[in-house]
Amino acid sequence: MQNKILITGGSGKIGSHFIKAFSDQYQFRVFDLQLPEVQSTSIEYIKGNLTDKEYLTEACKNIDIVIHLGGIADLHANFNDLLDANIIGTKNIVDAAIAAGCKKIIYASSAQTIEGYPKDIQINTEMAVKPGNLYGISKCFGEALLSYQCFSSDLSAICLRIGAYEFPEDFTEMNARDLSAYLHPDDLNQLLHLCIESKNIQFEILNAISNNTYKRLDIQKTKLLTGYDPQYNSFDLFKLKK
Repeated sequence: MQNKILITGGSGKIGSHFIKAFSDQYQFRVFDLQLPEVQSTSIEYIKGNLTDKEYLTEACKNIDIVIHLGGIADLHANFNDLLDANIIGTKNIVDAAIAAGCKKIIYASSAQTIEGYPKDIQINTEMAVKPGNLYGISKCFGEALLSYQCFSSDLSAICLRIGAYEFPEDFTEMNARDLSAYLHPDDLNQLLHLCIESKNIQFEILNAISNNTYKRLDIQKTKLLTGYDPQYNSFDLFKLKK
């Protein structure tokens, strides 16, 4: 039987690309503040805000797995905006998922949770968080909340610290940090699929970048626990000398 998957923020780049690639394998429901103009007849759509508990409760009904992409992804966002979308909104979707009996949440965390470390240090998930901005702080909250809930309920969760996600043709700000943290959309599609299918993970934080020659984030644990095999390397994509 196909897993029924709710994707918050599912109209964005990450959600749209994943749905397009896996629409034949999963049943999707999209929850977003802005729904796509052209909607697939095979996908359920719910328009709503993460601050609206009633809409979220409805969205989680009969759902197996939640992929929580919704929120504000802005390194310069102010605290009040992040409070509603990334903190209260994340608390609401986690509460709704638990109440509905969803078995797993895959949470879009961020490399910004550790961006306070010097750029020449490779980060693994055993190191203490060191956010570089308020956005990173909001993602630390989501990781901590899910850790707490996974050890006090039947929920399981995988938090993916997503790097510099971008299609190669749109990736123009090629500074050293972004190249080392680059994540190709197809590699993230693979990882999301592996996280959905993963067994016996109660709670984990996993780094999510491609197989770049120099890696800002250590992905050995991601490979070990999920079988992740990233196919792209920013240094090859952008024809840089190794």
